Amino acid sequence: MSLLTIIAELWRFFIKNIVKIIIGTIIVMAITIGARVLLSSYIENTAVESVTSETAVNETLTPEEIEASYDLLGTVYDQEPAEFSFIAVNQDGMILGNSFILDEYLSRPDVLAELEETSGVDISATLQAQANVGLEKTRDFRGGLAAVRNSSTDEITLRVLVGQTAEENLAVAEAIYQYLQDGKVPFYENYELTFLSTPEIGEDLVLADNPMVPTPGTLSGLQPQQSGGSLVFYGVLGAVLGVILSTAILFALHFFSKKITYAYDYAWDFDDYQILVDGKKVDAEALHNWLLIPAEKTRVAVAQNSTNEVIQSFASQHLPVANNISAATETPEEIIIFIESGQTDKDWYKQQFELSKLYEARLKIVHFK
Repeated sequence: MSLLTIIAELWRFFIKNIVKIIIGTIIVMAITIGARVLLSSYIENTAVESVTSETAVNETLTPEEIEASYDLLGTVYDQEPAEFSFIAVNQDGMILGNSFILDEYLSRPDVLAELEETSGVDISATLQAQANVGLEKTRDFRGGLAAVRNSSTDEITLRVLVGQTAEENLAVAEAIYQYLQDGKVPFYENYELTFLSTPEIGEDLVLADNPMVPTPGTLSGLQPQQSGGSLVFYGVLGAVLGVILSTAILFALHFFSKKITYAYDYAWDFDDYQILVDGKKVDAEALHNWLLIPAEKTRVAVAQNSTNEVIQSFASQHLPVANNISAATETPEEIIIFIESGQTDKDWYKQQFELSKLYEARLKIVHFK
């Protein structure tokens, strides 16, 4: 069987079934996108339920409250922080090395109330929103009020990212700066504070070296995002899968048919002659001449209940067309088998092909597509 013939027939199969393939592709695309949307919704709901169960001790947070916390933190974390830095040295010349204790102390409700009154900023709302979405203070995450120590210089940077504007962050940083200057932090009583900078808007910390502070990307790993680009990707993926699946299913179903339609529905040997003919465009005379070369050969031609005009004209002008090779009255030197797409039975062809191999005869297969 010729590889070029197989490729041509596969293409004919694809074109003939293009409408069914398109419908199948649309269905698979819809299923793929729908599954993606449902999965995203399930993951989001699961994440919200997980956050709710982990963070709500005395109350049950609703999905709306969780979403509101994400929205607030999204606004806060998009702002520029305000910072100032200092070092703390005691009378023995020892430098304070614990920075985390400072932002833990500043997060106490009574201290927060005083800082909020001084700055006019609702700091508690941001800290509560962090808790609502599972961003509790740990060694690896210090939150919007973060005291970060430089291990090389022992400089402590107080980073403020709790306001909805950079100016609100600056106001809170100035309130904390004054709070420290007034000596209101009890564990700093035996330490002398030397301020290396005053509160200013801007990022001085190297974020790559300090992953414990929040940034605009902090929420991306917590809240499932469903972007239009994602749906486009799954739409394209669904289209590719749809074409492959639809074609494969139609191809598999085709083999249950008892009729011959394409050249790969039957077999022939490499030394046989096989030709595909367009029944609507065929040059009957040229085909007849090809079938009768060489002229001196003894031939038998067979077809199964043919109504094809080209076959009938061949039978009337040149050679009778029988229904079975066994009807030959003399031993043929050449056998012609006519096949008509959608009409010739596979079993009939198989029988004729096997009979043809009982003779030392050249086989010509004419397939009208």
